Amino acid sequence: MRKTITALSLVAALVTASAVPAASSSPAAPEVPAACAALVHDFADKLKKAVSSLAPTPDVAAVTPLIGDLLGLVTAMQNAGCLPTPPVSAPGAPAPARTAEQTAPADQCLPAVLDLIAAVASLGGTILGAGATPPDAAKVTELMNAVLKAAKELLGKCGLPVPPGGLPASPGAPVPAGNR
Repeated sequence: MRKTITALSLVAALVTASAVPAASSSPAAPEVPAACAALVHDFADKLKKAVSSLAPTPDVAAVTPLIGDLLGLVTAMQNAGCLPTPPVSAPGAPAPARTAEQTAPADQCLPAVLDLIAAVASLGGTILGAGATPPDAAKVTELMNAVLKAAKELLGKCGLPVPPGGLPASPGAPVPAGNR
């Protein structure tokens, strides 16, 4: 458990501390490839499941696999060329084949990608770090709101379509145990 928390904390620290190189702006594509739209739709569905698993009381067992799914979908969007890949990579790792090319300005989109990864990693660290005790519902709500805000910014800054039905609404403040 401590290794998972340490790994997630390290990922969040690396993502937020990484320098984003300046890039020239390129015109936005008039239409996003179908693969990108499908991945965004899947991402929104996972977000909706995560929100419903966290409100009003965090269900650690239900949300734990969703954290990995959300990070996996960001990676899938990067591999499909819908999102830019951070400039950090393993030595000798081959670049994935891309089916589309990310066309939003990298100086706006890449920070949005990094913010989303950091927000999801922070949420995962808090949920997984709670161990046998339930995580603090107020903190989980705050972190879920940060994930939703980062996802909204990602869609806008990276030129990705808003999925049908949109992103889920922010979860409200948790209900205290005595008021249920």
